[in-house]
Amino acid sequence: MNPMIIKEMEPHIRQRYHFAASSFSRIYGVPKVTEMMLGFCVEWATQKDTAPLDCLYKVDMYFKEKWDQSQGG
Repeated sequence: MNPMIIKEMEPHIRQRYHFAASSFSRIYGVPKVTEMMLGFCVEWATQKDTAPLDCLYKVDMYFKEKWDQSQGG
């Protein structure tokens, strides 16, 4: 993901993007996070969906399920 694109996002969108991207980093490890995954995070950040906020495990499972669905799985 181009850092300039991230910097140009509205603050609340950028915060949501980083929230989603951090989940992918926890699930797959930083080196395995792809541009497609980061693009997914941008799309999610601009929508009104909300992730569960009660624990990181549920957050990560939420994003894993969303990612798998977006990939046809």
